[in-house]
Amino acid sequence: PPQLPPAASGTGRPSVPFASQWSGGPGGNLPTFRVERICAPLVRDVLLGNGMRPTSGSDWSLLWSGPRLKEGTYEGMHEYQRVNHFPGGTELTRKDRLWTHFNKWAHSCGEETFDFVPKSFVLPDQAERFKQHYGQAKGIWIVKPHASSQGKGIYLLQDLSELPTSAKSVVCRYVDNPLLIQGLKFDLRIYVLVTSFDPLRAYVYREGLTRFASKSYSTKKEHLGDVYRHLTNYSINKKAQNFQENQKLQEDNVGHKWSLSALNRHLRHVGVDVDYMWNRIMDLIAKTLLSVEPVIAKKTRETMVQGNCFELYGFDVLVDEDLKPWLLEVNLSPSMQADSPLDVQVKSSLLSDAFTLVGLRNVDRQMAITSRLKCRLQQLKRMSAGEQPEEVEEDLPEKLEDMDEGTLKMLANALDEQTRMGNFIRVYPTRPAIAKYAAITKAR
Repeated sequence: PPQLPPAASGTGRPSVPFASQWSGGPGGNLPTFRVERICAPLVRDVLLGNGMRPTSGSDWSLLWSGPRLKEGTYEGMHEYQRVNHFPGGTELTRKDRLWTHFNKWAHSCGEETFDFVPKSFVLPDQAERFKQHYGQAKGIWIVKPHASSQGKGIYLLQDLSELPTSAKSVVCRYVDNPLLIQGLKFDLRIYVLVTSFDPLRAYVYREGLTRFASKSYSTKKEHLGDVYRHLTNYSINKKAQNFQENQKLQEDNVGHKWSLSALNRHLRHVGVDVDYMWNRIMDLIAKTLLSVEPVIAKKTRETMVQGNCFELYGFDVLVDEDLKPWLLEVNLSPSMQADSPLDVQVKSSLLSDAFTLVGLRNVDRQMAITSRLKCRLQQLKRMSAGEQPEEVEEDLPEKLEDMDEGTLKMLANALDEQTRMGNFIRVYPTRPAIAKYAAITKAR
């Protein structure tokens, strides 16, 4: 496939994407894309700018959808098509499901292994347990709807009478000692690309966004209800009277939204051990993905779409004054809209590198038809025989001649991706990561 331009390496500042040179395929046709059930203007702009064309049909090379895919989307796909969601992807992004997975693995591997998520209770199922805990433990708690985004419905609990009694939600211990910059609370939006859950292949983008609250942080009782002090969501703080939008790309440390590069420069300047902080964040990301790998891999095998799916997650991470990272939430469809030059730069370069890494292909009509028929026949064969696609084993044969076709193809894809990473860093699998997380993978 054509190489979409990678972000500039080494600088931490992504390059502006340029139009790539598609050959037009054997028949002279340009590859197509489809955007549905979501407002993602930057996705469209990047794809158009790189020589692709939109379609309303099913002959797309790339489908970019909102969180809820149309029923039947995965059926009849050919091997060269790519879609931006895995079956079962909400196991990672629904707050109640994510806490359930963490709780399970904490029992298997020890609570200290997954201690980067605040103590949580799923309501209303665990309401009585929470009330008992609330009476025994001091501190502040925060209530979050189980499947919301953009800070909607989030509030700090000041009295048990405010606890939701019927709506599904999660109540968590509030991290009340955040690292502050100029007295303001902030969090990190980190972009994580997963190209496979069976087995896991995941990458972290070198650039992202730092989002600030718009009022000075305070836990005084009279300030607990002030969302501008406690929530860092851009969609909330942009409504504040004093909110300052970034206006100049070169000044990525101005206003209430910075780049991650600007954050790193500032923290180094004030003596923070940035490498130590990021090592802990990468550990958090790897463990989070490994905790949901089995269930999403199983659903992917059942849907028989191996190799077609990828996911671009938005991890929201808070760092406290001890440089301990805390996972706030994982977003299934992070915003691909842009309200500032910084947004355009970071997200456009992110998308260009992501589409390069997932391996978009331009194939002619005959090749697409042949591939679709082949995939459909394989699906029908498995269904008629009552077979399930085999799970990829962790311990692969050492010799190539001992590997089956599926394993060889998986290895080829993994090696191929490594040549197209651009400004992404592979977080898993790497030799150190496989050794480090062996206890987790063996516990499964």
